[in-house]
Amino acid sequence: MLTQKLYKNGNSIAITIPRQYLEELNLKEGSEIVVEKEGDSLRIAAKKKILAQDVDLKFMKMLDSFITDHEDVLSELAHK
Repeated sequence: MLTQKLYKNGNSIAITIPRQYLEELNLKEGSEIVVEKEGDSLRIAAKKKILAQDVDLKFMKMLDSFITDHEDVLSELAHK
C-alpha cells in the first residue's frame, strides 16, 4: 500500500500517481480513470482495465499479454 498526499491544483484537489504504477497500467496524461466511493474509502482504477466487478488484475494482465501476442490470429478470426 502506498500513501499519497492530496494537494491543491487551481480550484481542484489532486493526487499524484507514482511512475511505476503509470507504466505498469500503461497510463499517461489524458488516460481515463474511475473513482468510486466504497464505504469510507475511495477506489481508483484504470477505466480500460475494468471489464467485470470480480476480474482480478493478474487475470487482466494475462489476457492483455495473450491479446498482444496473438493479435494477428485474433484479428483474422474476427473477420471470419
